[in-house]
Amino acid sequence: MFTFGSFQSRLSFFLLCLLLPVLGGTFYYVNRNNQEYTQETINTYLEIGADVFDYTRTQKAETLNAITNSLTWDFGFRTAYASNDPATIFDAALNVLDRSLDNADMLMIVDLDYEIVIDTEIQGSDSLEGVWLDLVQRAEASDEGFADAIAVIEGQPYQLIALPLYLPRQVAWIIGGFVLDQEFAEQVSETAVSDVSILRSSSQSRLELVASTLSASRREVLVNQISVSPEFFGSLQTVNFDDEVFTSLVRPLFSSSDTDEKVYAVIQRSYDENNENVVLFQRLLMEYFAVVILLSLVAVFALARSITNPLASLAGAVQKIEKGNYDLKVDVTSRDEIGHLASMVNSMAKGLIEKEKVRDLLGKVVSKQIADQLMSNPIELGGEEKIVTILFSDIRGFTSFCEGLPPKQVLEELNRVLSTVSNIVESNTGVVDKFQGDAVMALFGAPITGTDDAQNAMKAALEIVSALETMDSRLSACVGINTGLVVAGNLGSDNRLNYSVIGDSVNLCARLEGLTRLYNVPTIVSEASTLAAPNFMYKELDAVCVAGKKQPVVIYELLGEKGSVSEQVLDEAQRYSLALKAYREKNWQLAHRLFSDLIGSCDNKALHQVFLDRIQDFKLIPPPANWDGVFVFGKK
Repeated sequence: MFTFGSFQSRLSFFLLCLLLPVLGGTFYYVNRNNQEYTQETINTYLEIGADVFDYTRTQKAETLNAITNSLTWDFGFRTAYASNDPATIFDAALNVLDRSLDNADMLMIVDLDYEIVIDTEIQGSDSLEGVWLDLVQRAEASDEGFADAIAVIEGQPYQLIALPLYLPRQVAWIIGGFVLDQEFAEQVSETAVSDVSILRSSSQSRLELVASTLSASRREVLVNQISVSPEFFGSLQTVNFDDEVFTSLVRPLFSSSDTDEKVYAVIQRSYDENNENVVLFQRLLMEYFAVVILLSLVAVFALARSITNPLASLAGAVQKIEKGNYDLKVDVTSRDEIGHLASMVNSMAKGLIEKEKVRDLLGKVVSKQIADQLMSNPIELGGEEKIVTILFSDIRGFTSFCEGLPPKQVLEELNRVLSTVSNIVESNTGVVDKFQGDAVMALFGAPITGTDDAQNAMKAALEIVSALETMDSRLSACVGINTGLVVAGNLGSDNRLNYSVIGDSVNLCARLEGLTRLYNVPTIVSEASTLAAPNFMYKELDAVCVAGKKQPVVIYELLGEKGSVSEQVLDEAQRYSLALKAYREKNWQLAHRLFSDLIGSCDNKALHQVFLDRIQDFKLIPPPANWDGVFVFGKK
């Protein structure tokens, strides 16, 4: 459900609910009428432009009619035609074109059998055909002996007329024409106060521009956007140029079924130019509406100020409390509900100060994650089963390292080492469960389960080993890691609780950490942990039954992340694997030789000596026939 953030916003909302429908309806009605008027105006302009186009074409055709008709009464022309002198006839036709004041661009004389006598444009044909033949036949059929048409000559549209030649009876047909070119388009555009374009098309080519008063950059846009389909004739179209919108009207001029040639006239006018007054009126109307709304909001703010100012002060105090600033006090200036609310905020801040002190103190006793869980959930005894990776870390050589140091300095050195281990665990999303002298128990996966708990534990183990080696060469880490099912939760009594984990997996991890001293390796990892962290390299050490356990476990040394382990270490691990295999197969002679070779070439002599001692014992007292290579430890 929608709620308001402030009293001012509530009043503003209801005011806007009253004003916006009225103002919006007014704006819509006025704007719609203005747009309709603009559209009608543009439509009128375009219709007038189309009429001007037709009128100009008709006027030139009538002038052409008068010029070509003069040939009938021209004595020289009549004499030349009567003497059948084509050269003189051609010269006479050219003379007529020169005297036409650009109202005629071509002349053709055709005899009554439709054979071409002369042609100023030299069509390359001896007799009439297509639109030319149709023009003359329509002139023959008319009562006036006159017909006009538009034809395409060498890619240019021409306005043509046909009329008879009398000497004194009809002896031929005169066909005259003028081109619908750039000059004609500019003449129409100047009169119609609109842009004029002439286009042609055929089945073999796409729409082409013949003439246009548009700029060069806009002509290609017009060809790509205008539609010359019959359903668009007489209706307005919109052409979007990059910087302006034009409204266009298409009028067909010529269509030939024989050649598929088509000619169109396009009359255009800028929509934006005609829409400027509408846009200006819209802006003025919106400014007026904005002033009305602004004045109304000012009145609302003034009305609500006495209420919202105290609420804003309280909201600011609550925001500071949310950010952890509890040491504040809100001034109580009234006895009404707002004053009561201010008193409640002051009481809440005081209570949060006490709670933060408890949280801070608890965070120093346990890990932050555990502290957050204890503070955010009901505190009660009990727990839940979880898959967790446990890490036990101890410091080898710390007793001798501290020998002879005063107690205070011993404590300082111990805290320095434990702080280093704790920071490494927490940086790898682990949780320090407890400190036991110079040992640390850490959890990965409790209280919060992650997707890479085992891998994070492996990273932490490698960093702990490296950090202690860097800190002092006399110190070395002993780290045991195991992954398994535990019970995690609050342990203890009703009066004193401790969040921890219990189970066989925890006990096994502690035993693995203890075995690091026997095998003289910094880390021992259970097989379950290696399967949970496949991105690391391991070296199988042994298969053992630790004290108190009946089930054997395969133990490994953590070598490092894949790709970062040196070839020398990998080679030693391979040689060790061969020796271990011979040992498990009870091939004592081969195992003795391989472990002896490893002692001679590897630094960890104690590890290989363990197996040499066992081999010596097994030679004296052989293991049972069903022995599977598992070594059983009788004590911790």
